[in-house]
Amino acid sequence: MITYIIENRKLGKYSKTSPTREFKKQVRDYWEKYNVRVSPKWAWYYASKNGIYDPRYIPNTLYYTKIDQYFNKRKLGWGFNDKNYYSRIFPGVKQPDIILRKINGFILDEKYNQINKTQAWELISQNTEIVCKPALDTGSGRGLHFWNTKDDKDKIERFLSDASSLDYVVQKVIKQHPDLSKIHASSINTLRIVSILLDDGVHILSSNLRMGTGIERIDNVTAGGISCGIKDDGSLKMMASEYYSGVMMECHPQGTVFNGFKIPSYDKAIEMVKKSAPTIPHFRLVSWDIAIDENGEPVLIEANMRKGGINLNQFNNGPLFGDLTDRILSEVFTK
Repeated sequence: MITYIIENRKLGKYSKTSPTREFKKQVRDYWEKYNVRVSPKWAWYYASKNGIYDPRYIPNTLYYTKIDQYFNKRKLGWGFNDKNYYSRIFPGVKQPDIILRKINGFILDEKYNQINKTQAWELISQNTEIVCKPALDTGSGRGLHFWNTKDDKDKIERFLSDASSLDYVVQKVIKQHPDLSKIHASSINTLRIVSILLDDGVHILSSNLRMGTGIERIDNVTAGGISCGIKDDGSLKMMASEYYSGVMMECHPQGTVFNGFKIPSYDKAIEMVKKSAPTIPHFRLVSWDIAIDENGEPVLIEANMRKGGINLNQFNNGPLFGDLTDRILSEVFTK
C-alpha cells in the first residue's frame, strides 16, 4: 500500500512547499474577474492532496460565507432539514424504516399519530437493534446511538422519558449491500453526492464513498472515517483520503483496494438525486447521503440543504464546480 502524508495541517503549511509564484498568479488572475481576492494557499492545500493544480478550487471560507448562502435559503433550512419530515418532503423516495418519532418532545408513530411511552416501547421491542438519531443538526454523527433492545433497554426507556431529547427519529437499522459490507461491515458506508440545480436542470458536481474504519459504526469523515471519489461510471478512484491526518491510501485498512471498485446501483442513486433535487428549489446546492440496501436499492439518509461541506469533495475530486465553475461564480458574484 502506497501512503502519502501531508505533515502540517495549519493553513498555508499543508504541503512541504509553498505556492509557486506562477500558481499564485494563476489564482489571482482567475478570481480577479469576479472582483474576489482569495488566498492561493487554499488551492495549493487541496492540490497537495490530489495532484490537481487548478486555480478554480473554492476556498472553504468563501463557500460558507457567500456561495452556500446564495444557493440555499438558510432560514428555511432548519425546518426542511428536520429528518422527522423527510417522509413528507420526499414522498415516494425510499428512506430508512421509521419506528417512531420525537417531535418537540411528543412521541409519535411512523404515521405521526401520538402515542405513549408504553406503546412506543412495544414498537421498539419488535426489533433486535435500532438506530436513534437527532432529527436536527446531526453533523459528524453527534448524538447518534445504536441500541440493542435487550441489552440497552434501560437506555431506551430513559430516552423515551427524557424531556430534554426533543427531536429524534428512531429507525430500523439498514442492511447494506454485501459489496459495501466487504469494505467495512460495521458501518453503513454511504454515498455523498453533491448536486446543483440550474436553469437547465440538475447537475452532479461530486460523488464520494464514505467508509467507516476499525470498530466505528458510522462513516462520517470527521469521526475517523475515510472517503474516496467516485468516477462517472460508478467505480472508485485510486486514492482515498483521511479527513484530518492528511493520509492518502490506495486500500481500506481492512484490505479492499479502491481503484476500480464498482459501487452497486450507483446509477440508481444518481437517478434518486436528480428526481429529488427539483422538489426543493429553495435549496439548489445540496449534499445527499445515500445508502445502498441489500437489494441494491438506494436509501435516502440525509439531504444536507445548508453547510453541506466542501473539503472531502475537493480532496478527492478536484475543484467542486469543475467545468461549471465560471457559470456558477458568474451567477453568484455578478447578480
